[in-house]
Amino acid sequence: MRRLPLIGLIVLCPALLPGQGFGKLKKTIVLERKLPAAVKLPGNAFNVKVSAEKPQDPCGKLAADKLQSMIETDLIRFDSHLELNPDRPDTLISLRVLVCNAVATPQYNTLLSGKNKGQRQPSGMKVNGRLEVTYKASTRAGRFLDAEPIDVKYHHEFDQVSSTVSETKKILSKIPRPSARRRNDEGEDEPHTMEDVIETLVDRTAQRVAARLVNTSERVEVMLARGALDQNNRNADAGQWTKFVEELETMPPLPHLADDAYRLYNIGVGDEALGYKAESPASARRYFEQAVIEYARPAKPNPQEKYFIEPVNRIEIALEHYKQLSVPSEPPAAKTPSKKGKSK
Repeated sequence: MRRLPLIGLIVLCPALLPGQGFGKLKKTIVLERKLPAAVKLPGNAFNVKVSAEKPQDPCGKLAADKLQSMIETDLIRFDSHLELNPDRPDTLISLRVLVCNAVATPQYNTLLSGKNKGQRQPSGMKVNGRLEVTYKASTRAGRFLDAEPIDVKYHHEFDQVSSTVSETKKILSKIPRPSARRRNDEGEDEPHTMEDVIETLVDRTAQRVAARLVNTSERVEVMLARGALDQNNRNADAGQWTKFVEELETMPPLPHLADDAYRLYNIGVGDEALGYKAESPASARRYFEQAVIEYARPAKPNPQEKYFIEPVNRIEIALEHYKQLSVPSEPPAAKTPSKKGKSK
């Protein structure tokens, strides 16, 4: 019975908890993620065609198949007036998969002591993926609307030694197959199979294309780190994002780098929220650029935290979109032949 006051004190004072993190009782906040379209479509009917430069490559073929259906779905999801009409489209959307790869590389450590000294044992897994495509939108008559090279990359390290063997089996035993179902038996968010990695890359690419062509608006549930940061999280609940970021930036860094990574992560959330509320594209871009920096920093001291992955994907899409908004949507000018040597 004497332990009850101590337990109550720990519950009331999160700073006394061992370390920081997201905890079993997750703290979430909803952000209104709005991205304005970069171009105006000439009508409601559209068609999407996606091809692979190397159709014999399983990765490229699977990515092309998934990308076409995902773009069609995203466009109609964000603009219910649009309709898929391959026979008489007002807008033709063409993509070509140039590069597609998803590689899982086992990592090893050499034992320095014990009876197995000198032997190598699995210590982790590096997963890398890349999807590079060309994208172009034009009218049925062939008039240029929009174009953008899209290069999406994915990288994550699984360095939890206790789960290395099972992770290796999951990743290396799965070969991308068009008919395979996506599985995630443990309910975790990070990709475990090659097809999971490709689907992540395809999803990010489809979001980039949709954001170019239609106004996208969705409610995104974002997690906030807890522990010693709980008190400041009240500013997020109240929508006071400027105060939320300022207090996190001015508070002393947490003693351990792995713990302070969560403070940096929360700063990234604040900058992202301010970007969505910005009054001008230029201001939004500045906030998103800062959010990219803040979101990338926590992964170095705390690479095993899986919840640091998705925010990077989400904010990079927003940043690339606002970068492109400042670029005129015009095809490259044709070079005029030289007239040297000619005289009247």
